[in-house]
Amino acid sequence: MSTPSSSSETDQPAAVDQLATALQALGHYRGTNTADEHAAAAERIGGEAVYRAYLANALLGAAQLEAILNESGEFDAEQRTAVYLQQQQTAGVAGDQTSMLEFLRWQLLRLASPLRETAQSEQAGPVQVAAAQTAEGLDRLLSVSAASQTLTEQADIDSVAEQLDTAHQALSSAAENIDQLRALTERARSGSDSGSSES
Repeated sequence: MSTPSSSSETDQPAAVDQLATALQALGHYRGTNTADEHAAAAERIGGEAVYRAYLANALLGAAQLEAILNESGEFDAEQRTAVYLQQQQTAGVAGDQTSMLEFLRWQLLRLASPLRETAQSEQAGPVQVAAAQTAEGLDRLLSVSAASQTLTEQADIDSVAEQLDTAHQALSSAAENIDQLRALTERARSGSDSGSSES
C-alpha cells in the first residue's frame, strides 16, 4: 500500500493554487482558482502569507472533517495507532522526538486558544476555566520537554525553570477549580440523597 509522502521532503509551503486545488478536490472551494482571484483575496485579508495560511487552515479543517468521518468505524488499538502514525509521518515528525513534541504543542495551541476564549466569557464555569488552565500547563510542559533535548546554557535552564513554574501554577489553579466543582457536585448529591431518604 502506498502512503502519503512526508512534508519534510520539500519543507516549503504549498502555493495558493495548490491549496485551492486540494480544497476543490474535497468540495470546499468554489472559486475559479485563478491568479487574479487569489491576488484579490490576498489583498483583502492582509497579504499573500496571511492568505496562504488561511487556505492551509481551511484545508486542515476539511482534512480533519474527513478524519472524523472516516474514523467513526470500528478500529482496534493497533489499527488506530497506525492511522494516527500516518499523520505524524506525513507531517515529517515521526521518529524525531523534538519535532514530535513541537508538533504536539502546535496542535495543542489550536485547542488552547478557543478554550481561553470560552473561559473568559461571562458564562464560563469551573470546568471551562480548569480546561483552559490545563491546556496552558500542558503547553508549558511540552515546551519544556522539547527544550530539554538541547539544553546547553544557563539561560536555557533558567527558561525551563520559568516554564515549569508557569506550568505548576496553571495546573494548580486547574486543580483548585476542579475541587470547587467536586464540592458543588458532592453537595448536590448529598441533597439528593437526603431528599430520597425523606420520601
